[in-house]
Amino acid sequence: MSFLNDDKKEKLNSFVKFVKEQLELKDVPTISIQNHRNGLKTTANYDYTKENKVVKVCMKNRALVDVMRSIAHELVHHKQNLEGRLKDATKDGEDGSDIENEANAVAGVIIRKWGKKHPELYE
Repeated sequence: MSFLNDDKKEKLNSFVKFVKEQLELKDVPTISIQNHRNGLKTTANYDYTKENKVVKVCMKNRALVDVMRSIAHELVHHKQNLEGRLKDATKDGEDGSDIENEANAVAGVIIRKWGKKHPELYE
């Protein structure tokens, strides 16, 4: 993963810990940072229908802050799943659904909180 240097790995690891705390999660699924879409229809995905939960995020041509926001968004979906709120993979992920709107809003709040602690994120 030459596209993901040690500095970016460290920042992403710190961010995931922050999101975990913000969402009060005991653990997080595996997070795969990719330099390609490789089957992703969007820039990120969390497939809760499989036994081994994995968040996949495409990093190619994206700012680190955008990748972080995608991670936060998908981890909100993970929390929704743990709470038993995800029932229909097709319907729950629709634009404008309550589930999707919540993931967008909460991820935005998390990024703003992170940005206040790490203003260099926007440089």
